[in-house]
Amino acid sequence: MPAVAQPGELPSGWSAATAWRRVQGQLTGPARQEVRERAVQAVISRAKELLRHASRPLRREEVGWPEAGELDLEETIERPRPWAVGDVRVARLRPREADVVVVLDMSLSMTGEKIALVAVATAILWMKLETVSVVAFDTVPHVLVRTGEAAPLREVVRRILEVPAQGYTNIEGGLLAGWAQLRRGRHSERIGMLFTDGVANVGNDPIRAAFRFPRLHVVHVGEHHPQGARACLGMARAGRGRLYRARTYPDLPAVVRRAVRELFRG
Repeated sequence: MPAVAQPGELPSGWSAATAWRRVQGQLTGPARQEVRERAVQAVISRAKELLRHASRPLRREEVGWPEAGELDLEETIERPRPWAVGDVRVARLRPREADVVVVLDMSLSMTGEKIALVAVATAILWMKLETVSVVAFDTVPHVLVRTGEAAPLREVVRRILEVPAQGYTNIEGGLLAGWAQLRRGRHSERIGMLFTDGVANVGNDPIRAAFRFPRLHVVHVGEHHPQGARACLGMARAGRGRLYRARTYPDLPAVVRRAVRELFRG
């Protein structure tokens, strides 16, 4: 019989998030549910703290008067004369709309703390971009959130925390599953973000899969490994995206926050 911890002994705060992988099998009933909810809340709280002063990505849109916005004098003057009403141009900022899939390396080497930090990074994307699908992979891919699914943030985080770290590293499989989700999207802009160390040990060449994406950005996470570094750079180039480097998993959330700010500006 698994041991049942007393309420005062249950991990809380960030400790609940990092210990969840280790203790979940030792808990039953209300105690298990309580620690899981504490873990989920800790992940969301950390993501919100990182985003405290960040605004949602916006894009600049130019439209004709009498639409609301600020007069774009330079663009208006360049219009051929005589001017019609619609030649008076105004500019306004609207939320950036794109379908985004985040592809997570969740193979056997992932520990409780690493998974918690991956969940924080994904929560950042979810809160800033709203239309995010999530694919995890080990030997095979696992679709955690499908494109268009209206899953609340707490449920998204819970699903990530409960992915078992197992199997080998099939980056190609994860990318193909991610691309399948993007194809279901409704926005013209479709973007993939891959978190991985780049070291695949099953599947075919992931660089070939990266070519399918209109845009694929890669976050190379963890210790530098020549094979992984080459693969991450190759995938970013093949996907016409950027390569980011998070030298440790604790660096990952801040790197993703910076990526959102840079990649989805204007």
